[in-house]
Amino acid sequence: MVSILIFKISVMKKYSSILKSSRILFIVSILVFLGCSEEFLDVTPNHYLTEGNFYQTEEDFDQALLGVYGGLQDYVLSAHFLEEGRSDNTTYDNLLDQGSLGGGRQYGFLDQFKMTSDAGPISDAWNNIYGGIKDCNVTLFYLNNAEINADSAKLLEAQLRFFRAFYHFVAVRYWGDVPLLVEPVSSAEDAFALRRNPTTEVYQAIVDDAEFAISNLPLTYTGNDVGRITRGAARMLLAKVYLTRGEYGNAQNQLNSIIGSNQYDLLDEYSDIFDPANKNHKESIFEVQFKEGQEGESSNFIYQFAPVGSRGVVVLGPESSPGRNIPTKDMVEAYEPNDERKDISVAYFDRNPSPLYYVNKYNNDTDPDFSRSPDNWPVYRYADAMLMLAEAINEQSYQTGTPFTMLNRVRVRAGLPELTPTDLPDQASFRNAIAQERRVELAFENHRWFDLVRTGKAIEVITAYGIKEKADPTLVPPDFIAFGPESFAITQDKLVYPIPNNELDLNPNMTQNPGY
Repeated sequence: MVSILIFKISVMKKYSSILKSSRILFIVSILVFLGCSEEFLDVTPNHYLTEGNFYQTEEDFDQALLGVYGGLQDYVLSAHFLEEGRSDNTTYDNLLDQGSLGGGRQYGFLDQFKMTSDAGPISDAWNNIYGGIKDCNVTLFYLNNAEINADSAKLLEAQLRFFRAFYHFVAVRYWGDVPLLVEPVSSAEDAFALRRNPTTEVYQAIVDDAEFAISNLPLTYTGNDVGRITRGAARMLLAKVYLTRGEYGNAQNQLNSIIGSNQYDLLDEYSDIFDPANKNHKESIFEVQFKEGQEGESSNFIYQFAPVGSRGVVVLGPESSPGRNIPTKDMVEAYEPNDERKDISVAYFDRNPSPLYYVNKYNNDTDPDFSRSPDNWPVYRYADAMLMLAEAINEQSYQTGTPFTMLNRVRVRAGLPELTPTDLPDQASFRNAIAQERRVELAFENHRWFDLVRTGKAIEVITAYGIKEKADPTLVPPDFIAFGPESFAITQDKLVYPIPNNELDLNPNMTQNPGY
């Protein structure tokens, strides 16, 4: 059902690349021909596709929007570096592979909280996130004056504003105060004048965009539009914002609307969530679309996550895997006995001399000639919404009704016994149970680090994890990144990432976060 959507995304990603190159050349031309006449600079060749003559029809705007959808693929293909990998859930394979640590020693420094502001994964994330925001703003700018059907324009705007809110929400959790961009940056002067906005301003803009999206998005799509942003996805985004901000009543309202919409339910089998033959199922609120094949729209999660040296055993394709996002011993031990999710989520590779577990949720490659797979990436799903609702209610007051119902439905699906008020007699014990359930239910879906930070548990949990990891490592690190006093020495400053060095070099108004 989503093949046409994927094909359009592929086409639009290629066009977006052309536009990006055109904008670079245009800026260079301004610098080179600054002294030329205004008349010369005003000439726009009609036989070239540019921003000025592209944004004309409803189809043009939809193609630009699909380019934004395509950009989300780039984000989720690397988000695990700064999200799951930052937590106690995963680490990096340290088997030396051509002198590197699991494909790149910077990941080891990130894992041990030793990273610096020149870390490539942090700079790449900044570029991906602000590139996505830029694409939203440019399209919204032209959409504002477009002569197209008003209802279609509202639907286009709602999807674009969802993505703008989504990216700003990631940015503010990565870096704290960040530039808030709700208009295109149209000149070099504007670009070099950008400053970091307070988080309160950024969050208000996120809420405004999310509320607009909720008011103008449909509950569902049909046919080739399945996979687009729905009202439920926008409510999930807003609920996560409210939960992060400690506005539990507001979060509860959004989550009640999701659950009361009757659009979603748990699948009977946990494994079916990650089956590529079962994409966009009833538990899925939003997932990033990928498609195996030659169109360039396939994913490669298992090829990133498989251990070093596992080619031909874990993966079929021609390339070696770098062992990123490797489950820690602490994560594997977090599963209760008889939890059916464990064998679906992790698998064991008996490698000599360093056997290890690896993420198994996305192990669906089928092509021995190419390192590409069909797996979608789950962003929001119904089990997440249920556990969020249980948490939001419990944070307001301990209750034995709905919170236990939400928690136990997730547990029973995993083959675990229900928990009762006798097991969890107060708010604190229920809070801990939710944290545990979220960890194992949503493992390797990029929720754990954000959960630890927003609940105020990051320093406590990572400090304890670091002590345990140094005493009994998941994998013994090589000498060039051996554990030391600075390893896992997490402080309040380390709850956000450093602003990338290149941003500081380019813009004198950009300031660095404390501690970097």
